[in-house]
Amino acid sequence: MTLRQPILSRRSVVGGMLAVAPLLAAARGWAAGPQTVDVVVVGAGLAGLNAAAMLEEQGLVVQVVEASDRVGGRLRTGRAEGYQAELGGSEVGGLYGRVRDACARHKVGLTTKGAKGTDFLINVDGTSVLPADWAKSPVNQTRGKERDFLPYILQNRLMHDWLPFKQTNAWIQPENLQYDISAAALMRSKGVSEAAIRLADMDLNGASLEGVSALSIFRDMARAQVEGFTDPNKPQYGGASLASERSYIVGGSDMLPRAMAAALKLPVRLSSPVIAIDQAGDQVKTLLGNGDVLTSRFLVMAAPFSAVSRIRFTPGLPDAQADAIAGARYSATTQFHFKIKKPYWEKDGLPPSIWSNASFERAFALKHPETGEIDSMIVWVNGDGATRWDDRDTAKQVELVLAELARIRPSMAGALEYKVGYSWGRNPFVGGNKHFYAPGQVTRFAMEMGKPAGRVHFAGEHLRRLEHGMESAMETGEAAALEILEKI
Repeated sequence: MTLRQPILSRRSVVGGMLAVAPLLAAARGWAAGPQTVDVVVVGAGLAGLNAAAMLEEQGLVVQVVEASDRVGGRLRTGRAEGYQAELGGSEVGGLYGRVRDACARHKVGLTTKGAKGTDFLINVDGTSVLPADWAKSPVNQTRGKERDFLPYILQNRLMHDWLPFKQTNAWIQPENLQYDISAAALMRSKGVSEAAIRLADMDLNGASLEGVSALSIFRDMARAQVEGFTDPNKPQYGGASLASERSYIVGGSDMLPRAMAAALKLPVRLSSPVIAIDQAGDQVKTLLGNGDVLTSRFLVMAAPFSAVSRIRFTPGLPDAQADAIAGARYSATTQFHFKIKKPYWEKDGLPPSIWSNASFERAFALKHPETGEIDSMIVWVNGDGATRWDDRDTAKQVELVLAELARIRPSMAGALEYKVGYSWGRNPFVGGNKHFYAPGQVTRFAMEMGKPAGRVHFAGEHLRRLEHGMESAMETGEAAALEILEKI
């Protein structure tokens, strides 16, 4: 049974909360730091922390508030008994200038020694096939030239041939809005078989090819090509072709946001979700979940739109921006990290990694960056596939993953020891690991969703224009800070 709250106006709710906030704060001892600052920054991921640092450098008093109990946003490093695994963003591209500069300024190390992928065994509909045999295998139901494309390169291989632009900012140009249709619809218009669409879906960093805009994929593909990924015949992620030019943060990706937060003059206020934002005159009042009210001249909203959708704005946001927030889509991702206890590939003579259309999707067996020993495995589930896992607790998920791996490949029985894992779909503050556009959304509000609304400015990877990954968050934080500085 669902209990429904009485319907109240936004102003009456906010006004009532603001009236009782001082009493709540006094009673519970929640007051921490100044209640009046120049800028409040909502969200302690890279976007918010970069905006805060830039504003502080110009002499402004800045308070960062974070809904969760940690800084870092979608940079999250799992640690267990000496085992370390990246659960969110992990790679620093060669052109990530802002990220690299921040690492240098905060004395956070970078290394090119990252884990290396291994070759895939293909498993489709319960049948295992070596890559060399895929083109002629009966389990390969694709058609024509599609049969020559290994399933783990299929999406990139097809979309690469249709990429309508090379410039990273061209995706928002009017002439390219014709591609703001579902990727599956584009593939069908090009004569791609349904079998190929189903296989290509497995590698999508989005809900599904039916639910993601082709233009969203083209945008990320154009940026990846600038970074150096120009050969669509190799897997972009995983497999034996992991790019050596990528760098990794020493000690774990979360070391960078932790260092950035520690350098701020005012400590980040953790476990402080924002309930409401009220703009009146030259002030912004931010109501926190603990009852505190912060007053500022400006506010940077650097939280994911999935979290922003739960914040009440007075006055309300412009229609296009409100639609973008309400319709924001984030791709679920669930990861399971294992230590490999015995070399199962020596027992069956097959490649160590697995690419599958089974429920676990992909199992990356990785070589240690120092020893070259194959000693760890990431089982990585994306999109709608990950969402289907999220109704089970972690222990049950791990049990099912191990059972499925052993069923498909008996040599793996008893070969893995679970260490850490994470479901981004179950993260209450994000609901996924990466923003993507649904069909039609680029046309409807991509140009409007990041514009300032009065004294509220926006940042976050969902607003990325030219960059991707960690760099996109830094880029948008910088843009929000510059917008504010131009007004002062």
